[in-house]
Amino acid sequence: MTISLICLPYAGGSAQVYKRWSNKLDSAVRLVPAELAGRGSRMGEPYYANVAEALQDLLPVVRETALTSDSYALFGHSMGSLLGYELLHALNEEGFPLPSAVFLSGRGAPHCEQEKARRIHMLPDGEFLDELKKFGGMPDELFQHQELLNMFMPILRADFKLVGEYEHRMRSPLPLRLTILSGKDDICVEGSLSEWEQYAMRGSELMLFNGGHFFLHEREDEIVEVINKMLTEAPAPI
Repeated sequence: MTISLICLPYAGGSAQVYKRWSNKLDSAVRLVPAELAGRGSRMGEPYYANVAEALQDLLPVVRETALTSDSYALFGHSMGSLLGYELLHALNEEGFPLPSAVFLSGRGAPHCEQEKARRIHMLPDGEFLDELKKFGGMPDELFQHQELLNMFMPILRADFKLVGEYEHRMRSPLPLRLTILSGKDDICVEGSLSEWEQYAMRGSELMLFNGGHFFLHEREDEIVEVINKMLTEAPAPI
C-alpha cells in the first residue's frame, strides 16, 4: 500500500524545500511536493492574486494524486498551512474523499491569524525586508545580494499579499483530526495553538519542536519521523 504525501510550501518557497524528505520518508510514502505558480519549475507563470486562485490551481493536483494512490495525506507549513486548510474545505464541500492524515505547521488557528490582518506586502522594500528577517530561516546572502533580492522579492510580496488579504470565514468543523506542528520559539504564530481544536470534529493533536518559525528545516529528521509513524499507522481514508 502506498500513501502519497502532498506538501505545500511556505511564502517564498517552492517544491524544492521538501525534496530532501524523499530519502527519509518510509518506502510506503510517496512525496508529492506541490509547485506553486511563479517559482521553481513554474517560474514565469503569474502569481496567484488570492487564495481562491491558488485553490483552483491546486485542487486538480490533489484530486489526481488521491485518485492514483491507495491513500493520501496533506502537509503545509505557514502559508502552506493556510492553503491546506482551505483545500480541505473545498474538497469536503465537493464530497471528495479527505486525506487520511493532515499536518498543519507553523501557523495559528484561522480566527487567531485573522485578527492581526497584517499587510506586510504593502511596506516599502526596507521595512518589508525587516519584517522578513523576523521570521528567520532565510540566508544572510539573500539580503546582501541585490540580484537575489530582485529575483525573490516579487515572489515574497505576492505570497505575503495572498496571506495578508486572506479573509477567514467560519464553517462547520472538518470531519477529521488535525495534527498541528509548531516551533517552541516561533514568535510568528498568533494565538493559542489549542484553538485549532474547534476546526475538526475529531479534534487536534499538538506537537512542539525546538526552534523558531523554520523549525521545519531545523528539526527535519524529527518531523519526518513523526510523519512516517503516523502515515504507516494511519487508518483507511474517510
